[in-house]
Amino acid sequence: MKTIIVIPARYNSSRFKGKVLYPLKKKPILQWVYENAIKSNVSSKVVIATEDEKVLNFCKGIGAECVLTSPKCNSGSDRVWEVVKNTDFEIIINLQADEPFIENDVIKKAYKKIINEKFDITTAVHPIYDEDEIKNPNCVKAAIDKNGNALYFSRSPIPYHHELSELSKKIPYYKHIGFYIYKRKALEMFISTEPSNLEKLERLEQLRALGLGLKIGCIIVKRSGPSIDTPDDIKKAIEYIKKKGR
Repeated sequence: MKTIIVIPARYNSSRFKGKVLYPLKKKPILQWVYENAIKSNVSSKVVIATEDEKVLNFCKGIGAECVLTSPKCNSGSDRVWEVVKNTDFEIIINLQADEPFIENDVIKKAYKKIINEKFDITTAVHPIYDEDEIKNPNCVKAAIDKNGNALYFSRSPIPYHHELSELSKKIPYYKHIGFYIYKRKALEMFISTEPSNLEKLERLEQLRALGLGLKIGCIIVKRSGPSIDTPDDIKKAIEYIKKKGR
């Protein structure tokens, strides 16, 4: 199926302005994401979508294709749709620019899931055990069933682990890894619908998709490196790079 990877790279992030160009080991966060997208080999078409000419100029410097999109886009998916709406791509991968350590194998597995199974959208999660991370609202948690169907996403710890439940020590919390693979019709439906109240409350766009009845399938991976949501995450990223010996 004809596939494109779009990396929405908003420079004027409310929590960390300019983070997409912040250097990690002398290489901007956006470049880490772009190189992983290329390595995934699921598409020969990788496009960066931004609202700022600083990002556009950086992309020219590394030979990456970049499109200047409207600053009025409310979400990464809106920015992705601006790139693909007049194309014939059937599978659209929204690879978020604050996930510098996403492994190309993770992208491949989620891609296979949407091709081979009856999902409208696919993404990935990994177990988390650290209490600070579980309680951190910048760490988005997912509740999934045994088949990988996403039931809900939240900034709160979900599902609640009751102390009297025999499963509370056996089933971990799961952290959402920031990317989505859409079938075209699903993305078009998502974009043409106003944000839901749940989306507005949690500030999580995937809740709009669930509210529309779209099926989101999650692959489970052992671990993923930290996403970059705030300046505090830079220290975690540097520690992760040292552990990995990169």
